[in-house]
Amino acid sequence: MANTCWTLIVPVFYFAVPTNVQANQLSDLVRKDIEQNFATSVLLNDTDVFTFGINNFDPNKVFRLDNEDIGSNDSVSRRKNITSLSLPYTFELPAYIEDNHQEVTLRLSALRTEKDVQYASETVSDFQKETVISGYVEFANVSQLDEYWSFHSAIGNHISYYRNDFEYRANILKPVAEQLDRLYLNTDAWAYIIEPKIKLIYEDKNNWGKYKLSTSWHYFNGVGWGEANNGNIGHPEGWYIANEAKIFYDLVRWDKNITSMYSSIRRIDIGGDTVAPMGTTSYYEGSVGWLLNPNLFNDWVDNVGIGFTINYGSSLKGGSLVIFFNQD
Repeated sequence: MANTCWTLIVPVFYFAVPTNVQANQLSDLVRKDIEQNFATSVLLNDTDVFTFGINNFDPNKVFRLDNEDIGSNDSVSRRKNITSLSLPYTFELPAYIEDNHQEVTLRLSALRTEKDVQYASETVSDFQKETVISGYVEFANVSQLDEYWSFHSAIGNHISYYRNDFEYRANILKPVAEQLDRLYLNTDAWAYIIEPKIKLIYEDKNNWGKYKLSTSWHYFNGVGWGEANNGNIGHPEGWYIANEAKIFYDLVRWDKNITSMYSSIRRIDIGGDTVAPMGTTSYYEGSVGWLLNPNLFNDWVDNVGIGFTINYGSSLKGGSLVIFFNQD
């Protein structure tokens, strides 16, 4: 749903001469925007391919760089306009075959984007808030191929609710507010999205720590319904490929507690309805942090830590201060 940070609101000129052709064009624009909202929520809710932090910054200013692909004032503003919450929980089912088991992942997540909508002819801005709330259930099969390699195959299911809230503060849209409300603005929609995926992992443990290499392939397709756009919600569709390298370097061990440094680099290739909102077909993320295994609540928390992450090449490029949980 991040596209709402930079996508312009419904063009007013469509209502100047209300023809069937213009109404169909407007309906197509709104359908595509809602499809992109649902599709982008699939990508941004996956913490393995995009990381939100507790504080955003422009790495060019912090590290005295001059690279537009690593951050800008506009991209950092977009990141600040997005509020993200994700609550995942994974549990393992009883294993009946050696070196093979199943996992179930449950996740509740929400993305909210707020922005002021400015017009060249107005000094007052309208205000828009868009929210996507999603419930997610995944069933995965994990096969340990040998000492180092494992293969994961999974089917994920998203049920997502989209809500558009719009405040008419300027005068430009007020004359057509009744035509827009409950159809294009101040409306809602639903989507069911299925996501098959596979992942291959190589992990090598050493006396100094461990490193992991992984590649994962995701495809998703869904169907939408609801009040918005007279029910013409469309079919959110897309794919993404994530390639990642992680290193955990143990600093201090005492009893079962481990303090370690963590770093990762990942490349994400994307396609379908996520390309326009993210402003690219591929981007990179790098993370560095300090982790502590507190040996507390081990069924829920493997480790906690703090660090920062930098996004390179997308419309949400920039840096974030990050609180890490359950890095593995």
